[in-house]
Formats: sequence, C-alpha cells, structure tokens
Amino acid sequence: MNMCTVQSIKDAIRENCQSQYDMESTDIDRVLQALPFSGHESLFDQPPLPKRPYRPRKNTKIKNS
Repeated sequence: MNMCTVQSIKDAIRENCQSQYDMESTDIDRVLQALPFSGHESLFDQPPLPKRPYRPRKNTKIKNS
C-alpha cells in the first residue's frame, strides 16, 4: 500500500499547476492555502500523548452463597 502525505499532495498540485497551467508560485501558494487540509497542523509533528496504564476493573458483583 502506498501512503501519501499532505506534503506529497501539495508537491503534486504545485507541479501540475506549473506544467499544465503555467502558473506563478504566488498563484499556486494561493491555491494551496484554499485547500481544506492546508490550515491544519500535521498529526505527526508532535509525539503522541502517553496512555494511562491499564488497571483491571474491580469485581463489583455480589456473590450469592
């Protein structure tokens, strides 16, 4: 499976705009800013938050003798 990143998508858009539409860099930057994923930070820029340690639940059932 081939995974693509936001940066690889941006690079492909930039290359397409330059070669197909002969756009200037400033125009391409404006187009990239309008994309929905452009304003979000990458999920992989920061390390993941640590998880709480696993603790088994206490048995709350009342046993009938």
